[in-house]
Amino acid sequence: MGYGERSSGVRPDQLKKVFSDALRWQLQRILEDQIASSTPAADHASLNSRYAEAWTFLSKRGVEAKWSLDDYERLIDNGWDKGEAKAVANTVFDLQSGSPVSAQQIDSYVANFAIAPTTTNLDKLRVTICAAKAVACRKATANLLTDAGVPASWIDDALADDAPFAWEEASITAPRQSEPRPPCPIEAAAVQPVSVKAKQYFVDAAEACIAVHEGQRAWDAVTIQQVRTAIRLFDHACGGDVFIEDITQEHVTAFTDLCRALPNRWGRTTEERAGGIAASLERAKTMAPEMLGVSQITINKHITWIMAVLDHAEGANDENGHRPAEPISFKKARKGVGKKARQQRKRDREKRANWTKQEVRRLLSAPIWTGVAGIDRRLTPGSEILHDAWYWLPLMLPLYGGRSSELAGLPLRDVHEDAPIPYLQIDFTEDRGLKNVQSVRKLPIHPELIRLGFIDYVRAIRSAGCTMLFPEMASPTNLSFASTFYKSIFNPWRKWAFPEGTSWRHQVGGAWKDKDVHSFRGTATSILKGVVPDSVRCDIFGHEGETETARTYDDEAELSIKLEALKHLTPLTAHIHPSLPIRVRPTSRLKFGVRTPSRLGPPKARKTK
Repeated sequence: MGYGERSSGVRPDQLKKVFSDALRWQLQRILEDQIASSTPAADHASLNSRYAEAWTFLSKRGVEAKWSLDDYERLIDNGWDKGEAKAVANTVFDLQSGSPVSAQQIDSYVANFAIAPTTTNLDKLRVTICAAKAVACRKATANLLTDAGVPASWIDDALADDAPFAWEEASITAPRQSEPRPPCPIEAAAVQPVSVKAKQYFVDAAEACIAVHEGQRAWDAVTIQQVRTAIRLFDHACGGDVFIEDITQEHVTAFTDLCRALPNRWGRTTEERAGGIAASLERAKTMAPEMLGVSQITINKHITWIMAVLDHAEGANDENGHRPAEPISFKKARKGVGKKARQQRKRDREKRANWTKQEVRRLLSAPIWTGVAGIDRRLTPGSEILHDAWYWLPLMLPLYGGRSSELAGLPLRDVHEDAPIPYLQIDFTEDRGLKNVQSVRKLPIHPELIRLGFIDYVRAIRSAGCTMLFPEMASPTNLSFASTFYKSIFNPWRKWAFPEGTSWRHQVGGAWKDKDVHSFRGTATSILKGVVPDSVRCDIFGHEGETETARTYDDEAELSIKLEALKHLTPLTAHIHPSLPIRVRPTSRLKFGVRTPSRLGPPKARKTK
């Protein structure tokens, strides 16, 4: 910047105003919720402390910073127990899954405090607001600390400030001067109507919330579908077309009652799709009790989305926001029916079945690896072998025990084939999310994949100009990579190997269950259990594990250690012979768009006149 030129950077006095306003608003919101809640003070203190630490992390590291093992260990060193430290990590993850700082709040501060909307300034606003939220959480439990990253005097000044919230002011304009009027006769005086804020339909608030999260790529298509399902159920439980302001605690009870009255696989029949929830309830009247009731896990997911919509509807201020007239709580709805809910979760774990080694051998004896009749006839024997998602993904599942969405949705930028130990980076992308923060990890490229030509495949796909490792998995119609893989590859592949299902196939409630994609995960982790340390298994599979050791955040295992562990899975694919050189899909087919193999077969004979 030259001498005499004016800087466009945000000034300290402007940041102080932002901090003051954000702190007062956040503190008022927390205190209102705490006063109206019957939750014990100790629980509020614990929750405030957890959120304060999460907001402090975002304020010091940036709203897009990734939580690391060093951050976890810092909390442990500072006296946090492992469970609470882990909860802080998950809180950071949850905040970053949405919008830690709303665009509306940022825009209000930019306008009201005359801040230039440069990228640097906006980043400073975000971290300042996060710092204010952290202080508000600590102040709410009367444990205000001085490590918020801002001058302590700002805090005192902010709490002494009783000016209107800047981002609640519709505009800041000087009063207009007007000429004095002659007095009017008393009998001519008219009573001015009182302005009443219009209520908002809950379903409209949901669509507005979805639009914001979709625009910011915070929610993918699967999440949006889940949100709409949850809102549809809750609105029905409220009587339909309910206003947010009219929602009561009784509606929460009605919602859980509705979930327990529905078929456990509701909305699947033609009649239900046409008649909606009412038709599902009618169908439930003809069903056995064991076929009724949505699981508590699913109910909790619904509650998460309902609360997200209500939180978004509150808006930036009381003037424009919408909230129930009286505070409502979902705490009891989340718990379920005491021990029954916990016992059900245990039974669900016991119901899962892994693929046996013999079954994996049967699956991997398909023509895919010995020769097929063509690109669209992958389960019919022939002389062609193509290297694409059909070839690699069914091998990667048992070799990694990975989630299909993680592997099918890998961008090429996360494949590091030229590293000293070639590896895959499993991370969040704009096209595919992950299950949780533990899912972020590095996986060495398995020696079996390298033996079969995977490195050459990666280079060939790069040379073709692709951005995805498996471009044919990017379907514009399916909701997720996992859905695309299941429908286009796994389901027909499993039917080829087990036309009548496996011996484990059985009916649960209204659905037939059989071994599925997730069963490979169990197979792999069972083979490694007792052979490699639990912490290494956690790093490989991206979950917390079953033991206390596995649930602990240890240092992430080195790639070399993971590589040695994964070699124990080599026998699952050792019988497959390489087919070299690599043959990738034709350029015109390096995208989604193949016929479903279950509908393929010999061409039908033409009818003759």
